[in-house]
Amino acid sequence: MLQIDVTDDASCAAAAAALKAKGVSLYALVNNAGMGLAQEGAAEVKPDTLLNTNFYGPKRVTEAFVDLIDPKEGRIINTSSGACSMYLKKQDAKLKALFSGTDLTFEKLDACVREQVASGNVGFGNGYALSKAALSALTIIQGNLYPNLKVVSLSPGFIATPMTAGFGAKLSPEQGCVSSIKCLFAPVVSGYYYGSDGLRGPITMTRDPGTPEYQGEADPDEKTYNK
Repeated sequence: MLQIDVTDDASCAAAAAALKAKGVSLYALVNNAGMGLAQEGAAEVKPDTLLNTNFYGPKRVTEAFVDLIDPKEGRIINTSSGACSMYLKKQDAKLKALFSGTDLTFEKLDACVREQVASGNVGFGNGYALSKAALSALTIIQGNLYPNLKVVSLSPGFIATPMTAGFGAKLSPEQGCVSSIKCLFAPVVSGYYYGSDGLRGPITMTRDPGTPEYQGEADPDEKTYNK
């Protein structure tokens, strides 16, 4: 077990170096560190600070550890949230297209994220929603960057934990493992976002569990994915 500060380049690099020195290889990397919602002091945290954990953190950790991941069978799992699609479905067509574009680059995404912060368009949770949308978009970029790996983002669902206390979450932590287990061990399509039921969903609009799996269409129909 290693302690890592995902907001610090040196901490991430040192942790990866420690594993490499022991000859450790990884089947998968799960980027699960996150902050926001009901955590103590989250309401006072500035969007830049929140993004540094929820968005830049997974990029930082992935770049430090990617060489340790099995090059043939390995996976990268980014723990996103339904907040991603809740945020993006309210945005204009241009922003939706940028966040979901298959040719997206990190430079374009980073510039756009900074623009949203500067304009105050950060969604609920003082930037939590924007950070999760950015993480799902980063997954598309990483899927292209590491074509030999399976790279996906997921929503565990609205799970009753200390992080969601007071927000009305009712699902158990066990129910929050469905999408993680699917994305870790079952067939998945790299670059996609998976909902809490383990099926693909669009990131530009919400998809309710029990509706059809998203097929990758550019303009998903709300009637198809919302009950």
